[in-house]
Amino acid sequence: MYFYKDLFLYNQLMGIKTQRFTRKTHRYLGLFIGIQFLFWTVGGLYFSWNDMDDVHGETLLDKTEHRFSFQYDERTKKLLQHLEEWDSKVILNIEGIIVNGDSLLRVTRAEDVKFVNLSERKIQEALSKEASVEFVKSRLYEKMEIADVTLITKKDLTKGHEYRGNPVPAYAITLDHPTNTTIYVHPEMAKIVKVRNDNWRRFDFLWMLHVMDFETRDHITNWTLRIFSVLGLLTILSGLYLFFISSPTLRKFKKKFKS
Repeated sequence: MYFYKDLFLYNQLMGIKTQRFTRKTHRYLGLFIGIQFLFWTVGGLYFSWNDMDDVHGETLLDKTEHRFSFQYDERTKKLLQHLEEWDSKVILNIEGIIVNGDSLLRVTRAEDVKFVNLSERKIQEALSKEASVEFVKSRLYEKMEIADVTLITKKDLTKGHEYRGNPVPAYAITLDHPTNTTIYVHPEMAKIVKVRNDNWRRFDFLWMLHVMDFETRDHITNWTLRIFSVLGLLTILSGLYLFFISSPTLRKFKKKFKS
C-alpha cells in the first residue's frame, strides 16, 4: 500500500514539475519568439492588403515593351548582310521594338546584342544616358521631371541592393515624384528591367523580416527561418498542453469520462 501511495505522490510531483517546466518554457519561448511573430503578422497584413500593381511600379509607368511584327524575309536578310559594321556572329533571335519613336530590330547573338535602325538602315549602338532618359519619359503615363540618373555596374550591386540579381550595366533613373520611383534601364537591351519605389522598398524590408534572410532577402530555406519555425511550433504545442491541463471544461469532461 505504501508503495502505491509513494508512486502516486511521485507521479503528482513529476506532473507538477512538468507543468512548471512547460509554463516556464512557454513563457520564455513566447517572449523570445513573440517579436518575430509580430513581424510575421505585420508582414502578412502588409502583403495581403497592398496594391501589388503599385509595388511593381505599374501605376506610373507602362512597362509593356512596344513591339511590331516583321517578316524575316530576303529583304531583312540582305539588310543584315550588307550593313557595313556587321559580322558573321551567330544570330539567336530577332525582335522588332520601338524605342524613342524609332523602329529597331533587336538582334540577339551568341556574344552580344545589336540594334538595327530600320529607318536609317544602320547599326545602332546601345542606349546612351540621354537616350535612356528619353526612353523612360516615353513610357510614363504623365509628364514628370527626372531627379537623378546613375549608371549601375557590377561593383555597385551589393547583396541587399534593390536591383540585386539583375543584368548590368543599367541606368538608374529616379523620378521627381513623392514615391521616389527609380526605373532601371538596361541600355544594351533597350529594356526597362525593374521599377522600384518606396512601397516596394517597404515590401522588401518586411519580406526580409518575414523570411529572415538579412543578406539577399530571397533565400527562404535559411537556417534562421528553420530554427524560428521549430521554436514557433514548440511555443504553440506548449500552449496547447497548458490549455489541456488547466482548462476547467476539460477537467469536468475528464471526471465525467472516468466516472
